[in-house]
Amino acid sequence: MTESKAELRSVDTEAEFGLDVPEYFFYLLFQAVRRRDAAFERALSPLGLSLGQWRAISTVRRFGVCSMSDLAAFTAVDRTTLTRSVDQLVKRELMSRSTPAADRRQVHLTLTRQGQDTYDQAVDQLLAFNRQALEGVDGARQREISRGLATVIRNLAPDPQVAEALIRFEPALMRG
Repeated sequence: MTESKAELRSVDTEAEFGLDVPEYFFYLLFQAVRRRDAAFERALSPLGLSLGQWRAISTVRRFGVCSMSDLAAFTAVDRTTLTRSVDQLVKRELMSRSTPAADRRQVHLTLTRQGQDTYDQAVDQLLAFNRQALEGVDGARQREISRGLATVIRNLAPDPQVAEALIRFEPALMRG
């Protein structure tokens, strides 16, 4: 006699959750991120930005000068999609693209003054969404969850150096 797939699925042994704890963790993480992203994308719409474009702008702003490789790594967006987003941002004069003479294969991205202004308009909304999403989760708990997520990234990243670069949001760590 065979058991159904539902019967084979492990369930939380403490009966707190309807799913196995690791499965439930990633389900909740997905739900939280998607709902926050959807609400934030609606808020970005009046600025003419998609969420992907926002991620590019905010990452380039953080780094000052950013390579396409670093942008792809830190936004977790495939290069083709990212190139399309950057092309649109350059066309709108929110970002500039340059190629250093020393290595013509490299592409460096920076924000324009208009790009910085756009960032400034959007970041307050992002911070408000983050505060709303974390309402009732105290600072110590936020740190605990962040440390847990950092461990997950370490477990999933292709190598420890990449993991630390992503966790610390430091592109120089990618190169050792």
